Amino acid sequence: MSETESDELKQLIALSKDSSRRGRRHLFNNISDLFLTDDERLSEREHALITSILSKLLTEIETTLRQNLAEQLSVLENAPHDLINLLANDEIEVARSILFKSHLLAEPDLIEIIQNRSKEHLLVIAERDDISTTISELLINYGDEDVVSHLIENSDAKISRESMEYLVEESKRIDRFQEPLIARHDIPTDLAHKMFWWVSAALRRHILQNFEIDELDLNEKIVAAAKTEYDYDVAANSSHADILIAELAERNELTERFLVQTLRSKQIRLFLIGLAVKSQLEYLKICRFIYDPNAEALAVVVKSLEFDRNSFSAIFLLTRNISDRDNVKKITDPEEVELMMGFYDKLSVKNAQATLRFWQLETDYLEVVEELESEEDEQRVYL
Repeated sequence: MSETESDELKQLIALSKDSSRRGRRHLFNNISDLFLTDDERLSEREHALITSILSKLLTEIETTLRQNLAEQLSVLENAPHDLINLLANDEIEVARSILFKSHLLAEPDLIEIIQNRSKEHLLVIAERDDISTTISELLINYGDEDVVSHLIENSDAKISRESMEYLVEESKRIDRFQEPLIARHDIPTDLAHKMFWWVSAALRRHILQNFEIDELDLNEKIVAAAKTEYDYDVAANSSHADILIAELAERNELTERFLVQTLRSKQIRLFLIGLAVKSQLEYLKICRFIYDPNAEALAVVVKSLEFDRNSFSAIFLLTRNISDRDNVKKITDPEEVELMMGFYDKLSVKNAQATLRFWQLETDYLEVVEELESEEDEQRVYL
């Protein structure tokens, strides 16, 4: 440090004896300028002395001056850690730039702030570009919906599988979590497909078009489930519809044309049983797809069976009118029809078959569907 700067430092120390508000402000401004200069570095002793003075002055000067200092220090790589941490724990107007920008805040510092400071502090931390899985978990545990939403929307934040599973479950009741979760690059495919059952029609289409089932993972599930493959047994007291479908399936006569015709003839139960057998999904699951006001799941089943466009169009339109429930439209909007047909055209047979196979084998999917069904059972009458 030069002799001139050393003299300036001595003068500033002398100024510290002025306890007036104006004197404190003057001292803070000058000592901050000296600390932030790009000239020769201060000696270790001088550096420590200035840091000590600044730390003490922080409690005595107005917010604007502290805020200005925080903004300047937030981008420095060699600022004193104690001073950075002190500013990060200040009121949010001062702390904001440090919490958002400074990489000098270590994980223990952030943990302490999350556990002890305000919601506003957590909101800013949730927007940092270096959030670890530990910090993410703490933000989820200590933050409210706003904080968690900020975290989910931060694509740079690392979120563990365990935390992601929790957030996916929470998205059942908190709609605002759904779209940003699906938009994350790191959400596992199986969790995205799990959300399929409670998200909007647009997000369902996004999931099916952007989250392809991993064939290796699917093969492992197939092997694990080999002993529990679907087998449609006709009990002694089965209905005529069950017996007919079983006989047709055995003779390989359970065709696309037959199923569409049963629906046109309003033989609804026959159609449902037939589609369940063709898709190897449980009857009640097929019923849910039919009664669901969003038809994406139905489209996946039909596409996986390689039914042509005209057959799906007929099935889609006819199944929109078989329920007395208020949330199933009696008159289908032309725009909705066009949208669904466009979705069906874009959906590949390979992707649809992989998705259907995933539904057949994934136990979590069955649990989710059963849980959602239980909420609607009192309103539903199966044919």
